[in-house]
Amino acid sequence: MSSTQGSIETQEAIERFADALRQRIGTDRFRLWFTHGIRFDVEHSDDGDEVIVLQVSGPFAADRISKNFTTELRAASVMALGDHGRFRLEIDQATEQPSLIDGEETDNKKRRGRPSKAEAKSTTSGSSGRGTAKMNTRSPSTRSRNKSAGAGKLSTLLSDSKLIRGADESGEAEDEDGDSEPRSRNSSRRAPSETAGTPLPESLPTAGRTLDSFITGPCNDFAFSAATMAMSTPEIATPLFLHGPTGTGKSHLLAAIAEEFRRRRRMRRVIVLTAEQFTNDFVGSVNSTGLVSFRRKYREVDALLIDDVHFLASKTATLREALYTLETLAAAGKPLVFTANLPPADIRGLTGEVAGRMASGLVCPLLALDPATRLNLLTRLVKTRCVLDCDPALLAEVSEAVGGDARAVTGVANLIGMLQRMFRREPTIDEIRQFGGDLMRNTRSAPSLRSIEKAVCEAFGLEGDGLRGKAQTRRVSEPRTLAMYLARQHTGSAFTEIAKHFGRRSHTGAIAAQQKVEEWLASGKFIGGGDAAMAAADAIARVEARLRA
Repeated sequence: MSSTQGSIETQEAIERFADALRQRIGTDRFRLWFTHGIRFDVEHSDDGDEVIVLQVSGPFAADRISKNFTTELRAASVMALGDHGRFRLEIDQATEQPSLIDGEETDNKKRRGRPSKAEAKSTTSGSSGRGTAKMNTRSPSTRSRNKSAGAGKLSTLLSDSKLIRGADESGEAEDEDGDSEPRSRNSSRRAPSETAGTPLPESLPTAGRTLDSFITGPCNDFAFSAATMAMSTPEIATPLFLHGPTGTGKSHLLAAIAEEFRRRRRMRRVIVLTAEQFTNDFVGSVNSTGLVSFRRKYREVDALLIDDVHFLASKTATLREALYTLETLAAAGKPLVFTANLPPADIRGLTGEVAGRMASGLVCPLLALDPATRLNLLTRLVKTRCVLDCDPALLAEVSEAVGGDARAVTGVANLIGMLQRMFRREPTIDEIRQFGGDLMRNTRSAPSLRSIEKAVCEAFGLEGDGLRGKAQTRRVSEPRTLAMYLARQHTGSAFTEIAKHFGRRSHTGAIAAQQKVEEWLASGKFIGGGDAAMAAADAIARVEARLRA
């Protein structure tokens, strides 16, 4: 067989193959399975036959591709190469994970240089026909390594944060195919550098984010108390779910809880990461080492803390794996902490099972910073970040002009410190407004009629423009009435403008909506229809939470 990789004809054939495959399986599935850790090539034989070769990074991905996409791959190869086109799957040996088994076999030393005939011919066929799925695998004997070689590979993997193993794990090693082999007895004793706990990947910074540096107030007292209880008795308040708009201290509390787990509870294996990184790690494992190592990493831990879990919404495969991970850790009594911009039940695209599991412990809201908490935070930041003291009256005036976002307050404190260095004195309020006008105007703008309409539709599970129609059923008419009430409360729009936006002929409908909702609140009436029905007060709280988020 000869290959012409890099030639114009080869590149054109590969592009035709990729386009044909993308059309058959869809862009999303193509991006998930065929863009990471996989390479295409074309092989030409002397008799004129052509084969599309797919170099796959791991046996797990090769097996899944062979089972799920054989028909599509065969059709795409015919489209790219003609009626005699075929395809073949091969595992890229350079990307296979080395074994960490500390055994010494004299026969293995002889085989280490070159594979045996049985290994070279070890293949798996995808299906009969023109397309064949070929997966080159190693025999168990070739995975054995001596101590020195195993230690070298282990240190390399640990430095790349690709393997997470603690010193207290059992004496079995699993390869990427899920097979296990007993370790040598001589490997039970390790050097001191290897017995130390291996640090787990941590994506969120925890330095400086402690409970002592967290400013409490009416806006976050409940969440702070819940976090304290979660640290003292993790088995009671788990899972702990913190939700609120941006800049309310969710990530700060998450990092503080992780730090307390490590110091007070002496937990060595605490993972703190974002939902995006959890998703990326899952996708990367599917395309390379397989789910065995992924599950070992996230299920053999002392505590799991995930930030911004609303990122998982509508990601079916990741949500399913996350659910199994949460169930495993919850059954083992491990602490779980999550943060999001909305409570679990209000996150659209989060399956009922995942939302139920996350809400089964304690759900705590964090509100936008109230004036007193905002002033306390600004005062502390100025003391720690500025070279000069500031007049309390100046800080109070600045605090009043900043919104309830803690990040904006931090930006204002940095601005004051910079102006002190620039002017060699305390800046005036006019100078702060001149250079930090954007930060000073960071009070949240009033929501629009369209944003209120969208929030109400999401809360009641209606279509995007469902409130503007003529439907008079309870499922639509009562949410429409609530939307007109909220529009009057949160916008400066007149009754006529509100009525026109929601498809009413006269402004009297908007006036009547004001009176109806007040009656609903007084009586505690449930509004809406079907499973989406809820008390009027709860509906208003949900809609306003969506507007803040």
